[in-house]
Amino acid sequence: MLTPFRKPMEAGIATMWQTRQVGLHLSVICLLSALLAVACGDAIDAQAARDEKKRSLRRSVVALARLEPASRVVDVASAKPDVVKQVLVREGNEVIQGQVLVLLASYPLQSAELEQAQLGLERANLQPLEVAAQRARLRAIEAELEFAQSEVESQKNLSAKGFSAGHELRDARLRVRRSEEQLAEAIALLEHLEASAELQVREARNKILQAEARLEETVVRSPLDGTILRVMTREGESVGNAPLIQVGTIQSMYAVAEVHANEVRLIQKGQSAVFSSPALEAPIPGTIETIGQIISGNAVSGVDPSGPRGLRVVEVRAMLEPNELAKRLTNLEGELRIRTEPRPTSEVDVAD
Repeated sequence: MLTPFRKPMEAGIATMWQTRQVGLHLSVICLLSALLAVACGDAIDAQAARDEKKRSLRRSVVALARLEPASRVVDVASAKPDVVKQVLVREGNEVIQGQVLVLLASYPLQSAELEQAQLGLERANLQPLEVAAQRARLRAIEAELEFAQSEVESQKNLSAKGFSAGHELRDARLRVRRSEEQLAEAIALLEHLEASAELQVREARNKILQAEARLEETVVRSPLDGTILRVMTREGESVGNAPLIQVGTIQSMYAVAEVHANEVRLIQKGQSAVFSSPALEAPIPGTIETIGQIISGNAVSGVDPSGPRGLRVVEVRAMLEPNELAKRLTNLEGELRIRTEPRPTSEVDVAD
């Protein structure tokens, strides 16, 4: 009697068993996928760690560089447009700060104006003598007034006694009036001279300062102690804003390296460096002194005219040891090898 229900039960049991098998397979597949993802992630992290370690193990960084004086190359120009009258230096001359390098054509005229202003100051310094002379004239007028007043009194006494004509008294009174006017005029002139004496001296000194400033614009001076690197003008040439002389302090030379922006993090102040170039007899040791703060395009291309352009670099300056040949080769291009900080000996060296 159970036979009619047996087949449906067996079919249900088979379906449930197949469902469980499918779920088990899916679970195994998910587990394997998770394990594979973890393994891949670990492999990527391990590779990144190896790459980072390789970068940290670099012993040096090499960059194109050029030589320049410690003061850099200083362009010296004229303060105003003019014509060159005289060039007083030659390339290679040693100069001191403030030394005249070039005279301009307007120098004689401005020099004459300065001399005229100095004469004006000397004239203004004579003003106290004029004040003293005016005081003397004032005392003379006071004496004349006193005499004229005494003459009036004398004529009054004579007129009262009948010994003097009336016109003599009138003449005496006129002389008193004239003396009083002269005294008032002398007092006013003295006050004017006293007030203007200091003003005229200040004005004369101001004119001298203006003349000196105009004269200074007609000479070109060295802004520092150094060496004339290049004379860029000749006598008779018209000058504007373009530089006339290039000067620099070559007693201490620097290598200016253009380090790629991706490698500048490896550079630190105080690291040792070596500048080399085929033009030098031997490489020149040095020390990193400054690291730039601006990323810009590269300017040094090396000996290859088709070298890469548009690289993003940071300027790094290394102070070099004294070298007589390097002093004469400003802007010489070469390579600067910068030694990075030493690593522990347990670490494996990796070639650059």
